[in-house]
Amino acid sequence: MMKKVISIVIALTIMMSIAIPVSVSAVTKVAGVKQIGHSTTSVEISWNRYNGADKYKIEYSDTATGSYTEDTSYNTDGTESIYNLFAGVTYYVRVTPHVGGSWLTAAASEPFAVVTAPNSVSDLKQTNATASSITLSWSKSDGATSYNIYKHYSSDNIQKIGSTKSNSYTVKGLSNKKSLDFSYIYVYPVRSSGTYDAQGSYASTSWYYNLRLAPPKGAAPKIGAYYYSSSNNVYFSRPDVKFQDGYQFKIYKTNSKKAVKTLTNETSCTLSKNQFYKVKTRSYAQVGGKKVWGKWSKFSYFVPGLKTIGVTSKSQHSVRIHWSKAKGGKIKYDIYVTKSYSKDLRKFKKNYKKTSIKVTKCGKRRLERNTYYYFYVKPKIKVGKKFKASQVYNYVTTYTAY
Repeated sequence: MMKKVISIVIALTIMMSIAIPVSVSAVTKVAGVKQIGHSTTSVEISWNRYNGADKYKIEYSDTATGSYTEDTSYNTDGTESIYNLFAGVTYYVRVTPHVGGSWLTAAASEPFAVVTAPNSVSDLKQTNATASSITLSWSKSDGATSYNIYKHYSSDNIQKIGSTKSNSYTVKGLSNKKSLDFSYIYVYPVRSSGTYDAQGSYASTSWYYNLRLAPPKGAAPKIGAYYYSSSNNVYFSRPDVKFQDGYQFKIYKTNSKKAVKTLTNETSCTLSKNQFYKVKTRSYAQVGGKKVWGKWSKFSYFVPGLKTIGVTSKSQHSVRIHWSKAKGGKIKYDIYVTKSYSKDLRKFKKNYKKTSIKVTKCGKRRLERNTYYYFYVKPKIKVGKKFKASQVYNYVTTYTAY
């Protein structure tokens, strides 16, 4: 009886071992899939070689879970290019090994995202500027997730300076006090898969000469008058600053905040005689169909057309001159004399308040008989705590008596 029981137990054990299979480890999938190249119509991928595989099947789709299209070539070395794709699109690829005479579907890689490059941007142009920056904009490239910005210095020196997700970018850190040190700005569209950036071809702005910063602040303008101040037609000159496409003058009565005249790309005008004025200037650059202005200069001061300056008497060693009174504030005059027209002016009297004076010296020497001299009157006006001299002044020439 005991032997029969033992036999039954052994038989049951054998049956159970046949009915319950031993655990088998899962099939290993193709690994290491990555993108290694691109164009606007193709992608290139690579993967780790699969043990025992003699070739691989490549499939792709525009959705991770959609239907896949099979690439017509069967790769044997672990890299493959897929062609005839659309620009700026994300595709999903999977790699299936061929092992032992059949496709090992269970070993196919997980779907892997790859990207084609977007087409070049269009309508790239400068839209704004400051004294230290240039703003660019362009039409969006379909499929681009970002844009890379480069400075082009030469064919073998192109440097990336930034990237943006929008279709505009501001290039900073420039200086309007010197010329731009690069030739072009390049904008490249990019589509990213998260692990790979497919950068398209560049579009460039115009040659650097056409890129504009806001012009720098120039020096205060210089003022002259035809025939010195005997005329109330004054003219202005100004520095030729960088990035300048045009300029402007703004003229005020000296102690007023309201401009009496604004000149744009003009250099002369007619003003009231004997009136003290001040003038400032600025430049503009033409950017994107609008004027981008630089800062105003400091003021220059002037009196056009002191109406009269004449000689009331003269002797062998003196000349008395007189002039009309300037107006507009607290006025003083500096008196000069010279033997040479507009050169080597010697100051005879400073901060003089009257409008007539007897001149007896040229420098430290008294006036010489029967000698021609030029006598200059330079008005000054009080501005704040200081006096500002007119750049326009008047003169008279005469000789001393025998």
